[in-house]
Amino acid sequence: MRASISIGCSFLWLLCGVAHAVDLGKLSNKPVVLDVTNTSVLGQQFDARYDQGQSELNHGYGNFINRLNLALRWNGFTAGLRLDSSVYWRKPQDRVDLHENPVTLERDGLSRFRSTIYPAKMWLTHDRPGLEVTAGDAYAQFGRGFVLSMRKLDDLGIDNTVRGLKVSWQKDPVSVTFVGGLANPSRIDEATGRSLFVRQAQVGDTRGPQGIYGSDRVIGAQVQLGRGWPVTFSTHGSVFWRCAPYSYDSYGRTNDSGLLSSPLGSCEPNDVAYFASSLNGYNPAVSSRQVNMVGQSIELPSLWGKGKLYVEGVFQHREPFVAFDDPTASRYGNALYAAATISAGKTTHTLEVKSNRNFYPVAASIDGNYAPELSAVSYTAQPTGELITQDNLYGAFNACVNGGRYRVDVRLLPNFFMYGQGIYAHSKTETLSGRCDELGRTPAGVVASEAHTTVLDGLTGFEWQFDKNRSQLFVSAGVRDNKTVGGELFYRETSMQYTLTKYIKGAYSFELTGRHRQRHEEAQNTVDGVSRPWVQGEHYTAFKIAPKWVFSQGVEYTTQIGVPTFYVNGFILYRFASNSSVRLFAGQQRGGLRCVSGVCRFFPAYEGVRLDLTLRF
Repeated sequence: MRASISIGCSFLWLLCGVAHAVDLGKLSNKPVVLDVTNTSVLGQQFDARYDQGQSELNHGYGNFINRLNLALRWNGFTAGLRLDSSVYWRKPQDRVDLHENPVTLERDGLSRFRSTIYPAKMWLTHDRPGLEVTAGDAYAQFGRGFVLSMRKLDDLGIDNTVRGLKVSWQKDPVSVTFVGGLANPSRIDEATGRSLFVRQAQVGDTRGPQGIYGSDRVIGAQVQLGRGWPVTFSTHGSVFWRCAPYSYDSYGRTNDSGLLSSPLGSCEPNDVAYFASSLNGYNPAVSSRQVNMVGQSIELPSLWGKGKLYVEGVFQHREPFVAFDDPTASRYGNALYAAATISAGKTTHTLEVKSNRNFYPVAASIDGNYAPELSAVSYTAQPTGELITQDNLYGAFNACVNGGRYRVDVRLLPNFFMYGQGIYAHSKTETLSGRCDELGRTPAGVVASEAHTTVLDGLTGFEWQFDKNRSQLFVSAGVRDNKTVGGELFYRETSMQYTLTKYIKGAYSFELTGRHRQRHEEAQNTVDGVSRPWVQGEHYTAFKIAPKWVFSQGVEYTTQIGVPTFYVNGFILYRFASNSSVRLFAGQQRGGLRCVSGVCRFFPAYEGVRLDLTLRF
């Protein structure tokens, strides 16, 4: 194994040192303030410890990624800019020792490891009592996310905004929100080096550079009535339609490389049809030229002072591209979700119910052949009725599903409570062959005993605070059984998770945290064609000196066939100001699927050294 270690720092650290807002004086007797946040990541990956398929594509390279955020504030106005930049070296496609598979390396490098600098987010906001207007990039979510969910998911490296216009007006009991413009996800993926810029032309491809991310447009509105009342009503709707990122000539070449001929994309039918041919048709909402949605929610924020109730229903209509039009498939979908919480004495009861029929999230129009890691980018998200970090909802699990989750919390002592929850779900679309229509009916030709799955999931645990609430212990254990309705194994898991934070004295404390699982999945970890269970997990030990220092050491493991068994790592974190810190990580981390609220993506294993620097001033 070869490795090199790079240590560096941001130029802003050298210039500023101490974190604070910069006062630029006054204009018209109003203060002008500049807020600056800079995040830098400098890393060098080790070469892969194993040879499994294309593992060399995810290792051995070095990178520097910087995100500079500027916000200039004056008299209710905020002008903002986020400038993203990236530099890569020792890239796999440039390394002679990896040229045993030159075609794969070349293809992978067409949309990966691009050294660049670009304005990722730009906005101008005017905020006054009851009214906020933003021109440029803005986050937006209606209801629970069914109709519109343009947000930031740090754990997944997703940062999705609408670049256009957002207006929010509020005068109780009414509020109105409008948003419209171009979808604008971040173009650089820190975890893999993948980008959404124009991909380079492969040798022998006469079409030249090609776009891998379309020009997706959205208009959405939400009207709320009853703010401050016992019942709040909300009506929201959105329209998404897809255009090509650039215009094309008759040979499929981007005109002027797409940079001058169509800076906002092209909605000409021929251009759209050409780009649509590169999309994946598995998700009907991706392979649709236009998606229309409308939803209605009712919320009771206080049920006799003991709880709350939320109910939302949504209707979806999809207009497919001609290339993906299947006359046997329904273009309509709908979803119903309800959540209720009731407190009675020492107990709190939570019930979630979901019923979706042919309802799909509106994912970004990304060419999955060249940017599969970013196919998780989505403009909508429906509640899953599961744990936030649940990572075993396979296929299109929630597209056609009925189920619910019930949880009860019992506070036995002021500083000790126990909880338990159970989940039941029946999915008709978790397998690749699964489908249903707007009434939940399985079409002819689909064998229910093979395509439908049923989930039973149980979890129990407790939380205990002691040492005058300066120490705490969280422990939970769970089981999950997922089978086809024909009784065949689809997925099975047993797990336990714990966190112990123990106060020592003064500023000193230590923390133990871990998660351990036994997993068994159809067609995974196979020996002689038979799937075998495997175990995996991680344990981390941290020593803290508040508020400045954190020292952590971790061990991760897996018995899955074909990958290393153990991964060892450690990091040191130092906060040199209240909102500024530097973190040095060295070692290995296991790859795998990571999910947040039903949005999932795969992360490759990491082996290397990285320095993270965050500065706010």
